[in-house]
Amino acid sequence: MTTASTHKIKFPFVRDAYSGPIDGEFVEDAKTWKPGTRCEHGDYEFSDEQWVADGEGFMVLEALGAFKPGKYPERTFYLRHFIDPDGRQFGKAKVRVIASSAFKRMLKGYRHQYIFSGDDA
Repeated sequence: MTTASTHKIKFPFVRDAYSGPIDGEFVEDAKTWKPGTRCEHGDYEFSDEQWVADGEGFMVLEALGAFKPGKYPERTFYLRHFIDPDGRQFGKAKVRVIASSAFKRMLKGYRHQYIFSGDDA
């Protein structure tokens, strides 16, 4: 097992309408941040496809350790949460497991190129 470490990675966010509980209160059609990007097309469906973000926050990965089970590839056990562009922290507190090579790729940042929208978010 390796030692624990924490990594804070820039991550794109999009604006989304949400109805449901937030911080213990029920809200309807609240503007919230959702991790990731959205696809925007030109004049027709497959023209000039672009991945767009409305803001940028962080994905925080806490590596708990790594384990190599016999002849199989090494696995990394980690926790993940997000910090949206407004500074609100969210995410499930559950242990996740992934191949160590894939975990190293996640540390490089969002896997796709994206642009920022012209809207004021």
